[in-house]
Amino acid sequence: MKKEVSGYKLVLGYLGIFLMFIGLILLVPLLVLFGYRNNEYMMDNNMSILSQAECFFIPGLASIVVGFLLFLFIMNKQKAKLQDMEDIILTILVWLLAIVLSAVPFMMTGKFNFTQAIFETTSGYTTTGLSVVDVSKCPHIFLFFRSFMQFIGGVGLVLILTSAISDRSGMGIYMLEGHNDRLLPNLIKSARLIFAIYFLYVFLGIILYCCLGMSFFDALCTSMSALSTAGFSTQAKSIAAYDSIGIEAVTVILMLLGSTNFVIHYFLLRGKFKNAFKHYEFAVLAGMLLILYPIIVATIGMQYNSAALGFRYGTFEFVSFMTTSGFEAYFGPNGTGYIELPPAALFAFIILMCIGGQAGSTSGAMKQSRVGMFFLYIYWSIAKLGKNSKVITTHYIYKYGEKEKVDQNEIKNSVSFICLYLVILLIGTMVICLCGYPLDESLFEFASSLGTVGSSVGITSYSANPVVLWTEVIGMFLGRLELMVIFAFFAKLNHIHIRRQLKTKNQ
Repeated sequence: MKKEVSGYKLVLGYLGIFLMFIGLILLVPLLVLFGYRNNEYMMDNNMSILSQAECFFIPGLASIVVGFLLFLFIMNKQKAKLQDMEDIILTILVWLLAIVLSAVPFMMTGKFNFTQAIFETTSGYTTTGLSVVDVSKCPHIFLFFRSFMQFIGGVGLVLILTSAISDRSGMGIYMLEGHNDRLLPNLIKSARLIFAIYFLYVFLGIILYCCLGMSFFDALCTSMSALSTAGFSTQAKSIAAYDSIGIEAVTVILMLLGSTNFVIHYFLLRGKFKNAFKHYEFAVLAGMLLILYPIIVATIGMQYNSAALGFRYGTFEFVSFMTTSGFEAYFGPNGTGYIELPPAALFAFIILMCIGGQAGSTSGAMKQSRVGMFFLYIYWSIAKLGKNSKVITTHYIYKYGEKEKVDQNEIKNSVSFICLYLVILLIGTMVICLCGYPLDESLFEFASSLGTVGSSVGITSYSANPVVLWTEVIGMFLGRLELMVIFAFFAKLNHIHIRRQLKTKNQ
């Protein structure tokens, strides 16, 4: 019988698997060099093809070698189930290592310091889209790498890891990243089905973009970013650079697909439309369409003195912010972007950035599921005021076409999450304000970071204050992990502390 591996060796072994995967992520961009040897995009025109290759090959190979050595701890051995905080520690380490190792290529260019490189890779893997890179001077290999990070981050680093490990060990860390999209009884099969859906949409997006006049390279990068509800673009003016209604329409479709729960995709592909659309999160979307959409369309229309342009750009920006994507089609009549919009539009955008898309999707922020549960809780609480307090009322909601009883723990978790989210939003906004920026701009910028949106009013840049960049890095990291890992980490840490205290007293 094989010896069972547990404890730190098990964590290191799983970490080895992921380090090898990170190494592959770093090596994939090298394929771009075969198609773009005579690269018109150069960082100050002084990076040779060999220098670009070294930026990815050296850290990629090192990551694979170290990962394989760690993998030896569990290779051909029986694996125990992850215990206590091992699943949380593994999740956090996976994210941190992916961000730090992927920052190495940027630092090796000599153009980015540690803070700037970490900011860019955090923005990539968290599918945020805020950037300190001047894409007009960026080699193709780095442009591809930015979008590729968002592609990997969108489908989920933990989802990728769980597809490579056992079902019993994978489920714990899978749920920690905020997923509720277990489509099939077997977790690994669910993960692979999500991959298949994800790749299908990217492939279709590339075809449509190319048919509308995009180059293959731009189509590939934009399709990956749009479906990931991210926002990195190969153009300095984002989607606005193409000035194409067709390209904007395809981008809107991809963003909506990315912000939709993968369970709903599963039902749609199987023709179960009732299960797909009879779902309480769509009520939240309807509320945003009725209240916020008209404000955005009207204010943008007034900027251009055109109802048609208001509808065109307003629709795109509404979807971009609601899905936490961050692509831009609107730059304003004066080319100054969101900063020239009236306060009502900026406030509507901030609300959209805080709510986000559906649970189990690639979008960030609080998610429509929690917001829906929060407002239902308020409604039920008000309705209860006129009733006998001794009467116990059972509440139901529709989930995927089925009427389900509402779990009280689900309500408590949603309310707690939203309250903590808003507290972090206020703290981050205050820090940026202390760096000398106005309140409205600070709130917009940090809401964009925490919601992993990627839109900016100009605060985030290559020359931005390091304090601002690190504040946004923390916001992006917390926003992508949905605070669930942090909740679980401190809860388990406190549980272990209490358990040790009781053990000491008993002795």
